[in-house]
Amino acid sequence: MKAMLRTVLFLDAALNLALGVLLIASFWSSLYAAIEVPAPSPVLYAQALGVAFIGMAWLQWHATLNGQLTATVAKVTGHVNWVIGAFVLGWLISGQLAVTGGGKLLMPALGAVLLVVGAILVKLASSVRTKERVQAAQQAGGRGRGGVVSDTVRDVPYDYSDVRAGDEARGKRAEPRMETPRGDSASVNTTPVAPAGTTGIVTPVPSATAPTSNESTSSVPHDARQNPHS
Repeated sequence: MKAMLRTVLFLDAALNLALGVLLIASFWSSLYAAIEVPAPSPVLYAQALGVAFIGMAWLQWHATLNGQLTATVAKVTGHVNWVIGAFVLGWLISGQLAVTGGGKLLMPALGAVLLVVGAILVKLASSVRTKERVQAAQQAGGRGRGGVVSDTVRDVPYDYSDVRAGDEARGKRAEPRMETPRGDSASVNTTPVAPAGTTGIVTPVPSATAPTSNESTSSVPHDARQNPHS
């Protein structure tokens, strides 16, 4: 749709350029007599309007190349065109604009073309602007939903109860795994622990390999541990 808008905008720019040149040449009375169109008077107003038409055509030409200006320029110039076309047709219908010969066909055609082209530019520009806003809103919503999902997945902890429930449903009991420290198992002195009583105090059970209170807990001789001052 934007490509169609640029095409219509380019054609309207060519039309406005031709009208601007014609109005600037309003001092050339023989030219207006040849096309059987009444010469504008005073000439100053017609030439000023011709400069405005050429400036609008120049702006439309740049808008066809710059996508950011296309919709806005098309909407503004479209309103200008259809209003001018309505004025031309209104003066012709009222009979206050005297035209003869070929001017009776040229002036109504000019007014109708300006009116129709202006309305098409306004319609296409509104459609393009609406489509651009919808696409921008969808992109912003997609980025927002993507951020929320990633934060949720990152912050939610893993629930191990589901795994245990699945094991119990299959008739298996999830037993805690005790990891044996690496190294020589013979160098590790493990003392079995009796089950906790009603008081919740864990009482160590003497092992056959654990030293008793009457035995020495050190490899140093008994005489060496005596008080040297005794």
